[in-house]
Amino acid sequence: MANRTTSTALASPRALDQTILRTKLHPPPLRRELLPREDRLAGLAGTGPQRLTLVSAPPGFGKSTLLAQWAASRLEERPFAWLSLERGDNDAVRFWSYVLGALEPFAPGVERIRGQHLNAPGQSLLELMLPALVNELESIPHPVVFVLDDYHAIANQDIHEGVAMLVDHLPSTLHLVLATRSDPPLPLALLRARGELNELRASELRFSDVESATLLNDVLQLGLSEADVGALQRRTEGWPAGLYLAALSLHGRTQPEELIRSFAGTDRHIVDYLGVEVLENQSEALRLFLLRTSILARFCAPLCDAVLERTGSAQSLRRIEASNLFLVPLDRTRTWYRYHHLFGELLRHELVQREPELVSTLHDRARAWHVEHGTPREAIDHALASDDRTAAADLIALHWNEFQNLGRLETVAGWLDALPEDVILADARLCLARTGNVLTLGRRDEVESWAEAAMRAPLPEGARAGAASVEAEANIYRAVRRYMVGSFSSAREAASRAVALEADDSSPWRAMACAALGRTLFWCGERGESARLLEEAISFSQPGANTLSVTGALGYLAVIRADAGQLAEAKRLSEEAVTLSAEHGFGEHFVTMPVRLAQAAVQLQQGEGERADECAAHAVALSERGAGPVERAFALLKRADVRRALGDRVGSRALLAAARDWAEQAEERGILDQLLDDAARSSGGAARKRPSDRDSLSERELAVLRLLPTELSLREIGSTLYVSQNTVKTHSKNIYRKLAVTSRQEAVVRARELDLL
Repeated sequence: MANRTTSTALASPRALDQTILRTKLHPPPLRRELLPREDRLAGLAGTGPQRLTLVSAPPGFGKSTLLAQWAASRLEERPFAWLSLERGDNDAVRFWSYVLGALEPFAPGVERIRGQHLNAPGQSLLELMLPALVNELESIPHPVVFVLDDYHAIANQDIHEGVAMLVDHLPSTLHLVLATRSDPPLPLALLRARGELNELRASELRFSDVESATLLNDVLQLGLSEADVGALQRRTEGWPAGLYLAALSLHGRTQPEELIRSFAGTDRHIVDYLGVEVLENQSEALRLFLLRTSILARFCAPLCDAVLERTGSAQSLRRIEASNLFLVPLDRTRTWYRYHHLFGELLRHELVQREPELVSTLHDRARAWHVEHGTPREAIDHALASDDRTAAADLIALHWNEFQNLGRLETVAGWLDALPEDVILADARLCLARTGNVLTLGRRDEVESWAEAAMRAPLPEGARAGAASVEAEANIYRAVRRYMVGSFSSAREAASRAVALEADDSSPWRAMACAALGRTLFWCGERGESARLLEEAISFSQPGANTLSVTGALGYLAVIRADAGQLAEAKRLSEEAVTLSAEHGFGEHFVTMPVRLAQAAVQLQQGEGERADECAAHAVALSERGAGPVERAFALLKRADVRRALGDRVGSRALLAAARDWAEQAEERGILDQLLDDAARSSGGAARKRPSDRDSLSERELAVLRLLPTELSLREIGSTLYVSQNTVKTHSKNIYRKLAVTSRQEAVVRARELDLL
């Protein structure tokens, strides 16, 4: 059982980089028994100008095998990048981490992209990471083929949208290949119409009569008659996996006709029938090894030994590989393996039928091995699979914040979703995990109820929260949520309570509590006390434990110093924040927004107006990635100051109108009203013929509006702005409503009348 000593260990984001399995980035090794398919390979190697190759067919049609043959073929000169996908890759950050890992050998600059754009909770991967990735791929000196194998495992719509955008902007240096059991939700019809799609379907992958005979008699040397080959070919309809499974069950039989006749019956599913036949022809020891290790997604000999509570697994794996029992090596050293997906499914089904009482025990042993070897994600998966709720709760409580610091928000949410709600509600640590997770996911309406649940729930015996108490940690999350929505009075109350409870200066939670209170007091107009608390948060910081909070503290303190004319100190603080956020992989997180505003203020006062405008524009973009309405308004009005200083009064007034629109969404506005009034007086009043404050266009709507006079379609506008077509439609409707028009053409005319274009 896992040790219940702590629930929310705060580790450096870099600590979990080892969770990336390099074995997923290599094609499966080719077997000696493979049937050469030169005609298919010639078609793949000659893809020409097409962007995408889609290999779509049901299980067992040899998709991965054919692509591995292509990668090794003398007909293909381009090198291959490879990524084997699984259900666990539906976490967007995990998926794109593996994509970058697969492409890094060909485009070393993607490591920089990972550090700057990937590990920051709350940022938009589509708006930040994908443009940087496309630009990096454009510089590859030689074309590369990139295979995403088992793409059907991906169900996350955000990932599909990102892949679609990647395909739309794919440079000529990269050819993308998707191997899948079902067509993905990508614009295949459009690619097909443009001649940019190469497709292989089941009809092209199934074996012909000649190929089936070659496989069964020449490659596998079964010596079957023409009639027997024909019978198997008809029953399998050229299905490669079915033929291969049949061949395994026929090995060593003196009268294969009997099996072939029974196999031809229609009362049993071909896969189940052959799976049983294969197992029944193995020794008892080997059969038990196959069944009991089938619970493992990947395995090595020591892991198998631990699960089976025996030794000698290395020899068993060698025998299985030599017997062609659907064992797939995952590395060149033959250390890690997996079962062929279909065969693994058959084995697990048979294990449940034969030894249902043993399944949980096997998962428990696997969990213990992964805990010992420092692979918490796999340990949690096995704890959940065995329905050991106590072990799962302990592991999730211990590791959730580590994964959250890496941006693996959906992974954490998936773990919590896998537990019954009554289990979460009975454990204060899990309630706190849910509170922190929904806060970072942007589900702010759920924060208060989960914080209340944490306060009501007991702590398991011997366990503790990450902070000094459940109340302290819950109040930190409450304060952040309330501060983000502009509820400063209640945020101040919660943050003050957290600071009082978290008295240990060595605790990273002390810095988080001080940062939350300091940022709240900034908006309450108490800049002196705000600065003192922000300085305290910075002094109590622990690298890798609370870097997001400390970066926010540095940013707000830099703004205070810049506004006071202390430019050297503001510059030092902002540079420290930039370095800290870059080192920990969240340089583009919205928490860095005040850092960019401080830089803009310093540059503006030093006469560097254009650079100041770049920083202010960057701050506005950062605020759009998860900041609350007050900070959205703050970024806009600060950029308005810069635009006014540059002589752009029209642009300044438009930004101020957008800032007021956001300010109206806040529960309280603190000093924001005064800041907006001061900015409005400086700008000389409202812009001529501009829409009212309530109906002014947002920055994103203005970006869409600027593209409406072009010939771009809404989909193409979305691609240009790195947003979805549905998002563009929503912005367009808002534009029409605010400009009191009903069409795109009318919107362009009206916008020009209002000096918006």
